[in-house]
Amino acid sequence: MGEQAWDGTTKAGTTKAGTTAGTTQAGMARRQRLADCAKRYDWAGVFAVLADEPGLVNSARPGGASWFAPLHQAAHGGAPVEVVERLVALGAWRGLRTAAGDRPADLARRANHAHLAAVLEPPRRFDVPAGTLRRIQVFVHAVIRARVQHLVDQHALRLPELEVLLELAEPRMSFQVPGMHGRFELRLDPAGPDTRLIVDVFAERHEVTAREVRVRERPDPPLVAVPGEGAGFPELVTFAHTYNGYDLHGGSEGLAEVVAPARRDWERTGDLPGDLDVLRACLFFQQRSHYWDGGSWDFGTDRFVVALLARIRELSGGTVPHHSMKDPG
Repeated sequence: MGEQAWDGTTKAGTTKAGTTAGTTQAGMARRQRLADCAKRYDWAGVFAVLADEPGLVNSARPGGASWFAPLHQAAHGGAPVEVVERLVALGAWRGLRTAAGDRPADLARRANHAHLAAVLEPPRRFDVPAGTLRRIQVFVHAVIRARVQHLVDQHALRLPELEVLLELAEPRMSFQVPGMHGRFELRLDPAGPDTRLIVDVFAERHEVTAREVRVRERPDPPLVAVPGEGAGFPELVTFAHTYNGYDLHGGSEGLAEVVAPARRDWERTGDLPGDLDVLRACLFFQQRSHYWDGGSWDFGTDRFVVALLARIRELSGGTVPHHSMKDPG
């Protein structure tokens, strides 16, 4: 199971919640195809879509009114236990609610699918009073709206619902708003009635409790050294992964939208941008491409990789911050 991200997309044709640029037609079609397959209980089709885009496992149909994710459809239709277990293994949240407020377990119970009762019951890993969590959520939504109210309204976004954090071994998720550079990072610190939620966005850290919101300066991330010209393959790969392009640019689709124009300009003119984040996104993308290509080409001598590293060294002075949703180490 990868990083947990809240998908706030509700409108058909809106920017994908998880990219900073516009979604492609193919990306929106993939979401619709997933919803179609789940609605007709075509589980082979569902898993084929999720194999290409596992981050959609908790997504609902854009433009739909029910907010049914694949696990809701599996519960509603009485899918085999193996299907539900596979969806959960991919990251499907058992505490995710529909527009009517139903969890998958509620739908299965109403339809008398007793064989799914145990597997759909959300694990409650942390003891946080429901009232405390509701009040924290109200404050968190206010923090988000204070930053990007116009984008929330423009895209009719569904804001993060904190109940699902209680079933995660690591109670944290990201939320990226379409059209916003950067994202909200949410981390629950469970302590009963004294539970707090840490919300990091840009250089600010919000500490949210059921009573108040405190704003602090976000701690600086640790610095990592940029590899020198003679660095070997393991060091280059390790460095590439100090910038998690999937996290920071909304998955593979959002990352590709950042990398593609930079690569085209470099191939045409030999010039690279002066933005370290874009350069590191390109390097991360190249490393993942090398991995998915089975290591069939030499990563360390690839002309684009060499040019990226040289430009990063030139602009950074030799060190850059570690950028990922998770703390390093």
